[in-house]
Amino acid sequence: MAASPQVSVFGEALIDLIITDGGAVDAVCGGAPFNAARALGRLGVETAFVGAISEDRFGDDLLTQLIDDGVNVDHVQRTTSPTTLALAEMSDDGSASYRFYVDGTAAKETAGRDAHVDEGWILTGGLGLVLSPVADHIAQLMVQRPSTTLGLIDINCRPLVITEPDEYRARLNAVVAAADVIKVSDEDLKYLYPELDVMTSASRLLEKGPKVVAVTAGSSPVEILTSKGSTQVAVPHVDIVDTVGAGDTFCAGFVAWWVHRSTHSDVHCDTLSDLDLVAAAATAGVHASAIAVGRRGADPPHRDELSADLWG
Repeated sequence: MAASPQVSVFGEALIDLIITDGGAVDAVCGGAPFNAARALGRLGVETAFVGAISEDRFGDDLLTQLIDDGVNVDHVQRTTSPTTLALAEMSDDGSASYRFYVDGTAAKETAGRDAHVDEGWILTGGLGLVLSPVADHIAQLMVQRPSTTLGLIDINCRPLVITEPDEYRARLNAVVAAADVIKVSDEDLKYLYPELDVMTSASRLLEKGPKVVAVTAGSSPVEILTSKGSTQVAVPHVDIVDTVGAGDTFCAGFVAWWVHRSTHSDVHCDTLSDLDLVAAAATAGVHASAIAVGRRGADPPHRDELSADLWG
């Protein structure tokens, strides 16, 4: 990829082990940042993935998938550690709950120490903000990034993996304060603020410093909060196969809209506080994720599968 990345995605690549209704296990490429990078590539955004990927067979599959979707892998670090696994157990409504196998695996390793992001977007979240030492590296990168970049955090809490909750919350508070956009689910908010309702919790996040907080809650409308007010974005009705990668695809659609619509000179103005623009970006994210949930595993759409009207 000759062009400089418009989005640099930091975090984990892993294998989702999806148990089907018949009890069979499908092994599919996954990991929240990995899925977001693939989705961005498919949506026509120059994207780089920065993370550790194993040299085992699963790792080869992960790397091939990134390359096939047009993602820059120059800062991928190959490692002899095995690929991280996530057991995805599906409920009747297609939603997934995860159990992770992370000890001694690639997701805990730090990559991209030589990756310098001076413009465009940085996107991260999920295990990338949970597992030390890589989480500390990513948090520092987000907090210390130059003002010429924008940062999106997909909080994507993983309670079963969070062994040091106080340390995790302190790290998360730092990156939330430094980020421009926070994507968070209603389940994330229940973990972070168990004593508060969803909207009060979202307001708490906004008070920490980001320009935008986007709250997803399955088929319910996406709640958008900014310092200038709030609004909702409707979620279209679709037949759900599973929700694996839905939130990751939403984030990719949101950022892709901004990249396609913005120039480098105006993206850093106060446009992220403009509710109409933020709602338009969220609408692109919603429609991208609506296609993803109609497919098995994390299989985000290509740009030509979405209405051209979404991009203005």
